[in-house]
Amino acid sequence: MKKGELLKHSFNSKLMDITIRYDGQDISFNLYAETIVDENQINREIQEQPSIYAFLGMLHKKLIRKAQDKKREMEKTYAEVYIKSKEKIDENTGRVTSHDLAKEKAIVSTRYQKSILHYQTAQHEANIIEVCVTTFEQRQQLIQTLSANIRKTS
Repeated sequence: MKKGELLKHSFNSKLMDITIRYDGQDISFNLYAETIVDENQINREIQEQPSIYAFLGMLHKKLIRKAQDKKREMEKTYAEVYIKSKEKIDENTGRVTSHDLAKEKAIVSTRYQKSILHYQTAQHEANIIEVCVTTFEQRQQLIQTLSANIRKTS
């Protein structure tokens, strides 16, 4: 593989098209395009970087909280379905449903499976924005270096 392939992929890949849903609002951007630094407008880049970083950082923290809430909902759903199953009488034995059977019924229940999906989606979005935050930290370092180099040559 020749050098530059990753750059080509990052430019063309749909992986860089980020769409996150938060609080009923779709937040969409292309990470590749957002991280390009224009040396000719370094002062603008310096001024805009903190606001963008703050937005992404705040969004990341909100999405972490959302994922934590979804995890608690998932655990609550599991417990509710488990208890409901555990309280029922097993038709085959005439006894209360065993722990193992109640556990398996809770795991395969539609409600619990939906709650797992909601949690995984929230966790995935938080992880995606975490990558974006890290990328903008690297961008900040690049802007700082470019600014210092421009000052040295002026």
